[in-house]
Amino acid sequence: MTARRKISQKMIHPAILALLLMNGGLQIQAATTINSADKLACGANFGWLDCRGDTNSGAVIGEYVCSGSIYSANVGWINLGGGSPTNGIQYQNISSNDFGVNLDGLGNLRGLAYGANIGWINFENTGAPKVDLFTGNLGGYAWSANCGWISLSNTIAHLRTDVIVAGADSDHNGLPDAWELQKYGHLGINANDDPDGDGMSNLQEYLADTNPNDANDNLRISNFSRNETFTRLHWTARPTRFYEIQRLPALDAVSSWEGLGVTPVLGFDTENVTDSAELNFYRIRAVRPLAP
Repeated sequence: MTARRKISQKMIHPAILALLLMNGGLQIQAATTINSADKLACGANFGWLDCRGDTNSGAVIGEYVCSGSIYSANVGWINLGGGSPTNGIQYQNISSNDFGVNLDGLGNLRGLAYGANIGWINFENTGAPKVDLFTGNLGGYAWSANCGWISLSNTIAHLRTDVIVAGADSDHNGLPDAWELQKYGHLGINANDDPDGDGMSNLQEYLADTNPNDANDNLRISNFSRNETFTRLHWTARPTRFYEIQRLPALDAVSSWEGLGVTPVLGFDTENVTDSAELNFYRIRAVRPLAP
C-alpha cells in the first residue's frame, strides 16, 4: 500500500499545478440586474421601492460600483450613481458629480444615493447594507435623514440581484477599466501579458483576484495529502472568490473534467474530496461572485 500511495502522489503532482479560471468575455449590462420577482425594498415612512424601475433605468449592481435608479411611487426616482466615478474605480462621494453606492469585494454596499424628493440616502456601516455574493440576496438598511430607514429585505420585502456585472471595459481588452486602473494606473493593458512571470496572464489574475505584479500571489494548489478514502487539497484562496474543485480520472482524449460543486463560502481554501480511486488529477477553478 505504501508503494501504491507513492506512485499515486508522484503521478498526481503535475495536476496540482493546474488551475482553471472562468472563461468567457466580460459583459456590461445596461438594463437592471435586479430579479424580476424579488425587486422590492421598503421604507417604513413612504412604502415600496421598485429596484427594477422600468427595467432599462433600474438598479445595476456592479463589481465596483452600483448605478441606475430605484423608483418609489411616493418619493420618485432615487439615483444609485452614474457608473463613472472620477477616479475610474469607485465613487469618492465628494461632490454632486461624484457620488454613488460602491460594492466592495465582500459584498458590502457603501456610499450615497440621491433622490430629488428625498435627499441623500446613506449606505453606511450602521445599517450594514450588503449583497450575499453567493445567492444575490440584498439585506440590511440604508438611512435617509428625511424619511428614516429603508429595508433592503425583510419579511414582506425581498430584494435580489441576478448578477454582478464587471463594469466598463472601454479598451475592449477583456479587463474592467477599474481593475486596470487599480493595478497599473492606466488602461490599455494586454490581457495576455504576464508581467510578474508567475505563469498567469493579466486576465487570469483578474479572474482569480490575485496581484499581476507579484509573482508570489497566484492561484495554485499549495498542498495535498491522500489516504484510502479521500484526498485533501489546499489552495491559495482570496476572500473575494468562490472556488470549485474539478477532477479528471485520466490524462487522455476520452476523459473530461468533472466539477465537484462551488463552495458557498468566500475564500474557502481546503477541502476533502471523497475518492477511493488509486489516481485522479485535480485542478481549482476560481469563481467571480454572480458573474453574468
